[in-house]
Amino acid sequence: MAGRMKKLVPTDGNWIPESRRFPLELIASVMSGLRGDVEGVTPKESKSLRVLQRTWAQKLANRLPESNPRPPSPKRRRLRAKKKAAQVVIPPAVEEREEDNIFEVEDSEVVRNRVCIPRLRAHWKLRYFEIMMPAFVIKRGLLNEHFNWEIVDRIMEAPDEQATALLQEFVDDVVKELTP
Repeated sequence: MAGRMKKLVPTDGNWIPESRRFPLELIASVMSGLRGDVEGVTPKESKSLRVLQRTWAQKLANRLPESNPRPPSPKRRRLRAKKKAAQVVIPPAVEEREEDNIFEVEDSEVVRNRVCIPRLRAHWKLRYFEIMMPAFVIKRGLLNEHFNWEIVDRIMEAPDEQATALLQEFVDDVVKELTP
Protein backbone atom coordinates (compact mmCIF):
# COMPACT_ATOMS: atom_id res chain seq x y z
CA MET A 1 0.00 0.00 0.00
CA ALA A 2 1.51 3.30 -1.03
CA GLY A 3 1.34 6.24 1.32
CA ARG A 4 0.50 6.40 4.97
CA MET A 5 -1.98 4.21 6.80
CA LYS A 6 -5.11 5.95 7.95
CA LYS A 7 -5.51 6.84 11.60
CA LEU A 8 -7.94 4.80 13.65
CA VAL A 9 -10.96 6.91 14.39
CA PRO A 10 -12.52 6.63 17.88
CA THR A 11 -15.90 4.96 17.80
CA ASP A 12 -19.15 5.78 19.49
CA GLY A 13 -20.01 2.14 20.28
CA ASN A 14 -21.91 1.11 17.14
CA TRP A 15 -20.40 -2.21 16.04
CA ILE A 16 -21.50 -5.19 14.05
CA PRO A 17 -21.60 -8.26 16.38
CA GLU A 18 -20.02 -10.57 13.78
CA SER A 19 -16.84 -8.51 13.85
CA ARG A 20 -16.13 -9.73 17.41
CA ARG A 21 -16.76 -13.37 16.52
CA PHE A 22 -14.69 -13.40 13.33
CA PRO A 23 -11.17 -13.59 14.90
CA LEU A 24 -12.25 -16.31 17.34
CA GLU A 25 -13.83 -18.35 14.55
CA LEU A 26 -10.70 -17.88 12.47
CA ILE A 27 -8.51 -19.26 15.27
CA ALA A 28 -10.82 -22.21 15.77
CA SER A 29 -10.91 -23.11 12.07
CA VAL A 30 -7.13 -22.78 11.65
CA MET A 31 -6.45 -24.89 14.72
CA SER A 32 -8.97 -27.59 13.77
CA GLY A 33 -7.37 -27.70 10.34
CA LEU A 34 -3.93 -28.16 11.89
CA ARG A 35 -5.12 -30.95 14.16
CA GLY A 36 -7.18 -32.84 11.59
CA ASP A 37 -5.26 -32.50 8.32
CA VAL A 38 -1.69 -32.96 9.50
CA GLU A 39 -0.53 -36.58 9.65
CA GLY A 40 2.04 -37.78 12.08
CA VAL A 41 1.36 -35.25 14.84
CA THR A 42 2.60 -36.60 18.14
CA PRO A 43 0.57 -36.18 21.35
CA LYS A 44 3.18 -33.73 22.62
CA GLU A 45 2.77 -31.60 19.46
CA SER A 46 -1.03 -31.83 19.74
CA LYS A 47 -0.79 -30.53 23.32
CA SER A 48 1.45 -27.71 22.06
CA LEU A 49 -1.19 -26.80 19.48
CA ARG A 50 -3.83 -26.53 22.25
CA VAL A 51 -1.48 -24.29 24.26
CA LEU A 52 -0.85 -22.23 21.16
CA GLN A 53 -4.59 -21.89 20.59
CA ARG A 54 -5.14 -20.77 24.21
CA THR A 55 -2.27 -18.24 24.05
CA TRP A 56 -3.46 -16.96 20.71
CA ALA A 57 -7.01 -16.52 22.02
CA GLN A 58 -5.78 -14.67 25.14
CA LYS A 59 -3.67 -12.24 23.12
CA LEU A 60 -6.50 -11.72 20.69
CA ALA A 61 -8.97 -11.05 23.51
CA ASN A 62 -7.06 -7.85 24.34
CA ARG A 63 -7.30 -6.71 20.74
CA LEU A 64 -10.91 -7.52 19.98
CA PRO A 65 -12.95 -4.53 18.97
CA GLU A 66 -15.54 -3.44 21.44
CA SER A 67 -17.70 -2.37 18.56
CA ASN A 68 -17.54 -2.14 14.78
CA PRO A 69 -18.25 1.39 13.57
CA ARG A 70 -19.68 2.34 10.26
CA PRO A 71 -16.83 3.80 8.24
CA PRO A 72 -16.76 7.59 8.40
CA SER A 73 -18.12 9.40 5.39
CA PRO A 74 -15.36 10.84 3.22
CA LYS A 75 -14.52 14.46 3.77
CA ARG A 76 -15.30 16.90 1.00
CA ARG A 77 -12.30 18.19 -0.83
CA ARG A 78 -11.66 21.83 -0.18
CA LEU A 79 -11.21 23.96 -3.22
CA ARG A 80 -8.29 26.22 -2.71
CA ALA A 81 -9.10 29.61 -4.07
CA LYS A 82 -6.35 31.74 -5.40
CA LYS A 83 -6.00 34.98 -3.57
CA LYS A 84 -6.54 37.93 -5.79
CA ALA A 85 -4.59 41.06 -5.22
CA ALA A 86 -6.76 43.89 -4.05
CA GLN A 87 -7.35 46.18 -6.97
CA VAL A 88 -7.81 49.81 -6.32
CA VAL A 89 -10.53 51.19 -8.53
CA ILE A 90 -10.12 54.86 -9.15
CA PRO A 91 -13.45 56.40 -10.06
CA PRO A 92 -13.30 58.58 -13.14
CA ALA A 93 -13.22 62.26 -12.44
CA VAL A 94 -16.52 64.01 -12.99
CA GLU A 95 -16.12 66.28 -15.96
CA GLU A 96 -18.23 69.23 -16.91
CA ARG A 97 -18.87 68.67 -20.57
CA GLU A 98 -21.55 69.52 -22.99
CA GLU A 99 -23.44 66.65 -24.56
CA ASP A 100 -25.52 66.96 -27.72
CA ASN A 101 -27.69 64.58 -29.65
CA ILE A 102 -25.51 63.47 -32.57
CA PHE A 103 -28.50 63.21 -34.89
CA GLU A 104 -29.24 66.91 -34.46
CA VAL A 105 -25.74 67.96 -35.59
CA GLU A 106 -24.73 68.68 -39.22
CA ASP A 107 -22.93 65.80 -40.97
CA SER A 108 -19.86 67.87 -41.80
CA GLU A 109 -19.38 69.20 -38.24
CA VAL A 110 -16.36 67.80 -36.38
CA VAL A 111 -17.36 66.51 -32.94
CA ARG A 112 -15.55 65.14 -29.94
CA ASN A 113 -16.40 61.48 -29.31
CA ARG A 114 -15.51 59.40 -26.29
CA VAL A 115 -14.64 55.85 -27.37
CA CYS A 116 -14.71 53.08 -24.78
CA ILE A 117 -12.74 49.86 -25.35
CA PRO A 118 -13.68 47.21 -22.78
CA ARG A 119 -11.39 44.59 -21.27
CA LEU A 120 -11.69 41.98 -24.02
CA ARG A 121 -8.45 40.22 -23.12
CA ALA A 122 -7.04 39.25 -19.72
CA HIS A 123 -4.08 41.65 -19.83
CA TRP A 124 -6.15 44.70 -20.87
CA LYS A 125 -8.03 47.17 -18.75
CA LEU A 126 -11.09 49.27 -19.55
CA ARG A 127 -9.97 52.43 -21.35
CA TYR A 128 -11.59 55.60 -22.69
CA PHE A 129 -10.26 57.74 -25.54
CA GLU A 130 -11.35 61.25 -26.57
CA ILE A 131 -11.10 61.64 -30.36
CA MET A 132 -12.33 64.13 -32.92
CA MET A 133 -14.27 63.04 -36.02
CA PRO A 134 -16.98 64.23 -38.40
CA ALA A 135 -20.54 63.60 -37.20
CA PHE A 136 -21.46 61.47 -40.24
CA VAL A 137 -18.88 58.82 -39.22
CA ILE A 138 -20.59 58.37 -35.86
CA LYS A 139 -24.14 58.57 -37.26
CA ARG A 140 -23.56 55.81 -39.79
CA GLY A 141 -21.26 53.67 -37.60
CA LEU A 142 -18.58 53.69 -40.31
CA LEU A 143 -15.68 53.39 -37.87
CA ASN A 144 -16.83 49.98 -36.58
CA GLU A 145 -16.39 48.35 -39.98
CA HIS A 146 -12.70 49.30 -40.11
CA PHE A 147 -11.62 48.12 -36.65
CA ASN A 148 -9.66 44.85 -36.40
CA TRP A 149 -7.75 43.03 -33.67
CA GLU A 150 -4.36 44.26 -34.86
CA ILE A 151 -5.34 47.91 -34.43
CA VAL A 152 -7.06 47.31 -31.09
CA ASP A 153 -4.01 45.38 -29.78
CA ARG A 154 -1.67 48.24 -30.70
CA ILE A 155 -3.96 50.81 -29.07
CA MET A 156 -4.50 48.84 -25.85
CA GLU A 157 -0.82 48.08 -25.32
CA ALA A 158 0.31 51.69 -25.76
CA PRO A 159 0.41 54.29 -22.96
CA ASP A 160 -2.63 56.62 -22.73
CA GLU A 161 -1.36 59.60 -24.75
CA GLN A 162 0.26 57.46 -27.41
CA ALA A 163 -2.86 55.26 -27.65
CA THR A 164 -5.08 58.31 -28.10
CA ALA A 165 -2.74 59.56 -30.86
CA LEU A 166 -2.81 56.14 -32.58
CA LEU A 167 -6.59 55.99 -32.45
CA GLN A 168 -6.93 59.58 -33.72
CA GLU A 169 -4.56 58.76 -36.60
CA PHE A 170 -6.62 55.64 -37.41
CA VAL A 171 -9.86 57.68 -37.41
CA ASP A 172 -8.28 60.34 -39.66
CA ASP A 173 -7.20 57.65 -42.15
CA VAL A 174 -10.70 56.15 -42.21
CA VAL A 175 -12.26 59.58 -42.76
CA LYS A 176 -9.84 60.24 -45.66
CA GLU A 177 -10.88 56.94 -47.28
CA LEU A 178 -14.59 57.74 -46.87
CA THR A 179 -14.53 61.33 -48.14
CA PRO A 180 -14.35 61.85 -51.92
